Amino acid sequence: MIGVSHIGDLSFYKSVQQRLDAADLVLFEGVGWGDGPPKAKPGKTAGVGELQDSLANSMGLVFQLRAIRYDRPHFRNSDMSLRAFTDSLSGNKSKLGNNADGEVVSGKPGKVARKGKDDLAAQEMMRALSGDSIVFSFVSGALNIFGKSPKFRGLMKLAMVETLGSLGGDVSTLAKAAGPGMEKFMRIALEKRNAIVIKDLEKILKDKEGYGDVVVFYGAAHMLDIERQLSEKFGFASVGEKWLPAFGVNPKEAGLSTLEVNLVRNMIRTQIGRLKKRAPD
Repeated sequence: MIGVSHIGDLSFYKSVQQRLDAADLVLFEGVGWGDGPPKAKPGKTAGVGELQDSLANSMGLVFQLRAIRYDRPHFRNSDMSLRAFTDSLSGNKSKLGNNADGEVVSGKPGKVARKGKDDLAAQEMMRALSGDSIVFSFVSGALNIFGKSPKFRGLMKLAMVETLGSLGGDVSTLAKAAGPGMEKFMRIALEKRNAIVIKDLEKILKDKEGYGDVVVFYGAAHMLDIERQLSEKFGFASVGEKWLPAFGVNPKEAGLSTLEVNLVRNMIRTQIGRLKKRAPD
């Protein structure tokens, strides 16, 4: 299991790539990707990718899709099709497998034929994924402008480190606190997509395909649930772990005072603490 940060230092992704290339099989995430990430115009990404790319650039980091090479014969997409993802958001039943429904072309999801009235959440998600979002464009532009300041980069890195550290890898509690809509989205984004990975692993083990070293390569937020299912369904047990620094921040080099560092830390920890208390049991 390799739980990855979607933005980080280039050296971090080089270490991850070495581990992935040494495996017999890599099951990777990517809604609607098929055999690999969508092909976009050089230097451009779309939708969520555009926002993550801008976020990475604003902190002097790189976006995962720009750093990791997926063009390997032993890499296999193990995720939901785009149609299954949007159907899940709107409550429609659809096959969850990583088929070609909603095929990605030129970096944008293809149009998905739907029956009945589209659910608002599904429409918004489709707009975001295709890059057709004023908010995404505005935020991306703002990040590109402010990211030129070393101090801003330092503040952004510090905020990310404190946020991820306070969450401890479990985003489900915050999703519940944010309301039913976000809870539903996170349940689909995490649990239903994880079910695809478990299904693929079950088939590999059943068919005895001969892979000696299989890597599940997903975002770090997926790992708690995947590890639980590996233990409960297959009887696997963890034999160790290794942590790689995705990125860090030196407050002094970034021009941040002790007061500024403490303000950011206390603000984030307080807000996350309040959200956790609001989350229903």
